[in-house]
Amino acid sequence: MPHPARRQRPLLRHSLTLCAALLLTSACAQRGNLDDPAYGGFFNGIENISDGTYDARIATREERVAALQQRQQRLLAERNSLSRQVSAHENALARLQQDIIVSKIRIGEQNIAPQTQARISAALAPPPSGQTDAERLANLQKTIADTRKLAETLAQLAG
Repeated sequence: MPHPARRQRPLLRHSLTLCAALLLTSACAQRGNLDDPAYGGFFNGIENISDGTYDARIATREERVAALQQRQQRLLAERNSLSRQVSAHENALARLQQDIIVSKIRIGEQNIAPQTQARISAALAPPPSGQTDAERLANLQKTIADTRKLAETLAQLAG
């Protein structure tokens, strides 16, 4: 009769073989997104390379990068345009402020009504700023419109 320890050895060998097979399989097991090379596992990686999944993933990301680069270019162009407009409006405001000073001198400060004097002081003050170029531009446009009306009023008073 065979010794009982010898009967257990084939069982032990089969158990060890089974454990080794499970370990190898689990090493290649899938975790997370199977299309992601970091999580797909060995066999999914081979499959994704051969069926073009990785190439499609790369193409999708390249399209997204291209779209973001185009958006960045549009935003940069918009910002540059706003900056040029702000600069042009600041120059126009400076010219109007000079006209107001000249008109004020021609009229004589004593001949200008207090309400008009307050408008002159407001027009000669630094223009309100804004947090963005668009806000600055809107504030400058309003200030220019108000200053232009004052300049016209003073030009009429100066004769």
